[in-house]
Amino acid sequence: MSLQLVMREYRRLEKLLRLKASEELEKYMIWILEDYLKVYLKAINTMKKHKEYMLNAVKYKYSNGPLEGFNNKIKLLKKVSYGYSSFSNFRLRILIMSRLFVSEYKNNIKLKENKKKI
Repeated sequence: MSLQLVMREYRRLEKLLRLKASEELEKYMIWILEDYLKVYLKAINTMKKHKEYMLNAVKYKYSNGPLEGFNNKIKLLKKVSYGYSSFSNFRLRILIMSRLFVSEYKNNIKLKENKKKI
């Protein structure tokens, strides 16, 4: 099997995923599962196993990518901040990183700015 053939099929699959063409992707998966080279047996079995999820990924605009990224940031922070003296400090750092925490100082400044506008 030539590398060019493998790359051609990879690009075809990548294009279908990028275009979010669910009907074409399903046809491609059926074709590859039934007719294509047996060299891809492991990939074919993986596609069979996750077919529903792959189709849903291209049908819907939702992704857990942002959540996975945030979890990765928390894990990295945990690794880097081994020396935090308490869990509450670690928790506050996560809240600051996620922009869910606003200090009282910033709240007071915003209140003063709003009063000046009125």
